[in-house]
Amino acid sequence: MSDSSDPQLGYDEVLAELKEFIETRFLPEGEEGIEPDSLLLQLGILTSLNTTELIAHIHDRYGLFMPPEYIVGRNFKSLDAISKLVVRIQTDPAAMA
Repeated sequence: MSDSSDPQLGYDEVLAELKEFIETRFLPEGEEGIEPDSLLLQLGILTSLNTTELIAHIHDRYGLFMPPEYIVGRNFKSLDAISKLVVRIQTDPAAMA
């Protein structure tokens, strides 16, 4: 019997949740369908203000603080990159502060 109390979330779960959040909050009404590799910064979906809101959402939803050194374009360029970042920092003591 496996221990299901592990609070860490897997990539697929994080990806699905962040996709829903970004589509709901940042896309025009009725528009959806961003892909994991959609270039969110280049498409203008993530602006500096939206990125700040997304970081606050990650904090509220996952209990993670985003270390400043992780707030760089390559980590926020796509849904895939953001999801991988969230999964990775779940084990980073600096993010759990």
